Amino acid sequence: MKRLLFSYKAQALILIFIWIVAMLFSAEFVLTLCMIFLLAIALFELQIDGQQIRFGLRRKLGSNLRRCWQYRALAAVAVPFFLVLVSALWSTDIGYTLERLRIKLPFLVMPLAFISIPPFGKRELQVVLYFLLAIMTVACLYVGMNYLAHFDAVNDMIGRGKSMPTPSNHIRFSLALAFAVVAGASLWWDDFRLRYDWERRLTGGMTLFLFFFIHVLSVRSGILVLYLSLSYLAAWYVWRTRRYGYGLGAILLVLALPLITYQMAPSFRQKMNYMRWDLQQYLQGKGGDYSDSERLTSLEVGLQIGNEHPVLGVGAGDLKAEVNRLYATDFHGVYEPRMPHNQLISIYAGSGLVGLAVFLLAFFYPLFYRKNFRYPLLTAFYLLIFASFMMENTIENNFGVSFYVLFLLLGLNYLANRPSGL
Repeated sequence: MKRLLFSYKAQALILIFIWIVAMLFSAEFVLTLCMIFLLAIALFELQIDGQQIRFGLRRKLGSNLRRCWQYRALAAVAVPFFLVLVSALWSTDIGYTLERLRIKLPFLVMPLAFISIPPFGKRELQVVLYFLLAIMTVACLYVGMNYLAHFDAVNDMIGRGKSMPTPSNHIRFSLALAFAVVAGASLWWDDFRLRYDWERRLTGGMTLFLFFFIHVLSVRSGILVLYLSLSYLAAWYVWRTRRYGYGLGAILLVLALPLITYQMAPSFRQKMNYMRWDLQQYLQGKGGDYSDSERLTSLEVGLQIGNEHPVLGVGAGDLKAEVNRLYATDFHGVYEPRMPHNQLISIYAGSGLVGLAVFLLAFFYPLFYRKNFRYPLLTAFYLLIFASFMMENTIENNFGVSFYVLFLLLGLNYLANRPSGL
């Protein structure tokens, strides 16, 4: 009797665990290998029949390709790749165009990998979230110990607009941290445990630690998307249970926590004071190379490029060159050139209103497909990602793409054959 050397789903889960670790600790080579292997096991299979070993194309490859197209939510995931590919027709910088296509390639190939994996059950999905919660706790303990070891120096850095050192890009790290808190709250609510009763207390403890630590980390993007996601989950709970007293308590807590944190966390206080000072410098035209002023200037530049090419944009491959040109001509070296710190403005500048409309339709399509918005954890994830678009060009680097693609496709894999909840 033929059998697989390892079950397909087990292979995929191991690669997903490695993916999460590689992403959080910025091991980009390992992250790329994980994607390659996930695609490889979608295309090929190894079977053993006694002394016979067979390696070849997966027997269900054809049907999986058809399912990938028929499952429209997955087909929509590929749109960011095709936006760059189509805009290459009016882009002249071939090198930068190819770099954009390389970064966006997971949008094209990973849907096939995940539709090929046998659908995850709720427990398997929860195991992945549990792993994210645990590994993020380890990462934050490492960051926290480094912070305590260099307490004054790090606070001084934050007070000058720098960030607390993290294993990967601090903004994307904070987004993953925010989602880990949301995932931990969901696991605690569902009374998840691998084996022992005390694990629910462990889950609650890790979730509270990460909730506290995201304020210590003091990355405003992560804090904001966390509050938005938790506010949505609280509103959903109140609506479902009609416990309006809990809703009022949650609102008061959301309003009070930033004030409490400002008094108790030196890093958060330094960040807020710096933000206020930086904004004053920007309004006075003296922002120079201060971080927030640079962000606001990058938005101005991106909007100007988009407004000059409103229909189809300047071309995703030429966006960097156009940004550099405007910084040189309009700001005369006062600011270091930066790509727009807003995903939607970046797409508008690169692909115009047409590209932006297509992107937004494709972005939200999986959420509304078969009414997937009924599943609160997926909706909270969408809110987290979309809110990050307002502050960062989230899916313009490997971390952002891998984070978004991984957890979106995990959710879609789980929901593919299920009429009811996460």
